[in-house]
Amino acid sequence: MASYKIGITEAGDAGLDLSWEPKMDRVDGAILVTKQITPSFHDAALRNKSRVIIHATMTGLGGTAIEPNVPELNDEFRALLDLVHDGFPEKHVVIRVDPIIPTEYGINQARKVFDLATDAGFERFRVSVVDMYPHARKRFQEAGLAVPYGLNGFSPSPAQLKAVDGLLQEVLNAHPGVRIEACAEPGLKVPVHCGCVSGFDIALLGLGFPEVDELGPQRKNCICYSGKQELLANKTQCGHGCLYCYWK
Repeated sequence: MASYKIGITEAGDAGLDLSWEPKMDRVDGAILVTKQITPSFHDAALRNKSRVIIHATMTGLGGTAIEPNVPELNDEFRALLDLVHDGFPEKHVVIRVDPIIPTEYGINQARKVFDLATDAGFERFRVSVVDMYPHARKRFQEAGLAVPYGLNGFSPSPAQLKAVDGLLQEVLNAHPGVRIEACAEPGLKVPVHCGCVSGFDIALLGLGFPEVDELGPQRKNCICYSGKQELLANKTQCGHGCLYCYWK
């Protein structure tokens, strides 16, 4: 049995759905994932600043055909800086470059996120590489965009993974104090492999390190902490309209 209850918001976007906040008294801390720091989320995050870690998701694709309803990178980053300026602890922010599309364009956009965030002093990142579900491939085709792995491909090639690792190593070489993490991405060699909820997070929240056997994979290659509890009231597709979304 897990030592702690750690809230998560994997059923939607915590910035758009604030149903997580009334449930904070049920958990020891929480990981909040969002692509949009709305004014209401800004205030809620400050009210809970000692008990939450924010995964601020930025791919560099906001406002493009791939993420049509996600704020543009500079706008979303400005909202994050405002939140930190108003008192949210910077060490409780993870820049989540999730997913990276391993094409020349996608990697260049991801590089912009790393450059912007490291220049501002952020040191912790999480990455993933996009999975191309059949319905996602269809959306790319309908939008007139090249499908990253071809018309039938789901996963990146070794060469594409190597290109992503090259970007990550480039970041680490330029910024030795940076930590880059990944979960369920065994093909990547450069990141620290740990769950989206890990012992590192639990310690950061002021709790003790969990036992090693408290890992509880929810999907293949997942190494997340077993004490995760969903905080969002309903599992619903958000309104961002990302073409790669696993929702059909």
